[in-house]
Amino acid sequence: MAFTQIYINLPVADLEASKAFYQALGGTLNPQFTDETSAQVLLSDAIALQLMTHEQFSGFTSRKIASDGIEAINALAAESKEEVDRLTVAAVAAGGTEPRPAQDMGWLYNRAVDDPDGHSWELLAYDPSAMPASPE
Repeated sequence: MAFTQIYINLPVADLEASKAFYQALGGTLNPQFTDETSAQVLLSDAIALQLMTHEQFSGFTSRKIASDGIEAINALAAESKEEVDRLTVAAVAAGGTEPRPAQDMGWLYNRAVDDPDGHSWELLAYDPSAMPASPE
């Protein structure tokens, strides 16, 4: 495989609120890439979020920042159903919202959370050995 890490860049309206949300999901701030306009939150050794104020984010693109609808759904796998529940509760307490009820398919359990800016995340746990021959 050619890739070793993923960096997700997100425009945010309130940098402090966004930092609190992602730290509630277990992320840690990387002070080397954090200042008053941007914050890097490490979700794992391989996953880094770069949260940027709208002004800072706009310096990297000529396109308008999306403000309505949904652009992407990011998914994070956790160790267990209980961990998905714990992380969802922490994310909502830190200013996120849960846009729909949990889904439990037996082999796959997931919950959705939106950060304070509406960026969508699926938190999931699954057992590939219990997966049906053709998933629904």
